[in-house]
Amino acid sequence: MTTSTGIPQNPASSAATAKPIDRAGGIDRRRWSSLGRRAYAREYLDPLKPVIVLGAIDHWPALGKWTPAFFRERYGSLEVTVDGKAWKLGPLIDRILASTPENPAPYLRNQLIASWPGELSSDISPMPECTRPNYLESRLFPSREPLTYVEAYIGGAGAAFPCLHYDNLHTHAFLMQLYGAKEYLVFPPDQSRFLYPLAGIEANKSAIPDIENVDLNRFPLFARAEGVRFELHPGETLFVPASWWHTARILSASITVSINGVNAANFSEFRRDFCPIVARRSGLKAALIAPYLSVLGVFLSCFGGD
Repeated sequence: MTTSTGIPQNPASSAATAKPIDRAGGIDRRRWSSLGRRAYAREYLDPLKPVIVLGAIDHWPALGKWTPAFFRERYGSLEVTVDGKAWKLGPLIDRILASTPENPAPYLRNQLIASWPGELSSDISPMPECTRPNYLESRLFPSREPLTYVEAYIGGAGAAFPCLHYDNLHTHAFLMQLYGAKEYLVFPPDQSRFLYPLAGIEANKSAIPDIENVDLNRFPLFARAEGVRFELHPGETLFVPASWWHTARILSASITVSINGVNAANFSEFRRDFCPIVARRSGLKAALIAPYLSVLGVFLSCFGGD
């Protein structure tokens, strides 16, 4: 028996599952002090190649300061929402510290740090050089609302990000690990055909519900998928380029900060996604935004984009 894709399938193996194949070579780990901005741009940022950068956030007060105990003691009364349920941060931290793979705690994710007390933003400033240039931070960028999001993720052992995805609007993702350890799984864009993207505006998400135990009867092409699996530890910054699929699971109580970004390497894809959003709001603006962004992209690429 074969599937509609032509891949042989054993009708007796209705519970057949698979994990992704690890690509040879893994992921580079480079220290910022020896890599430098030019080599980083040439070897990773411009060619859209993931890398783990060491030492990029050594200047952050948050590194060594942001721990579960710190948030529980200083900000335990803060209200947060996880999957539609309201929590006080203190009791949530207690639950996170008791988390296990068998009984994972709720995962606080995509928490906008700008909505928290201002001193927390000071602890993670300035952003590391490896996140720049970031065109979204330019004063010339035509958006009423900021499109740069600095977000916090706090979770316990066994918790996982809910889906395999690449970042909305084809932005880059920079993930700075402050406490604990995570395991990431990433797939390059050329693997998209094996990852079952959803249709329409959710095309950046995979239809596969559990990437660690994929039902090959439902998703037979996944048997061909080749990803890279690796760990991220405190003080390390992960660059996930635009269009790269990624997800993560937490190995121990963990605190991460992320920022999204756009530069010359992904600006054309970002522009393609952004213009239809503007068009839904105003036809006139839609007619003007595309040529403006084209000129802006050239200008920012010539003058650094900072």
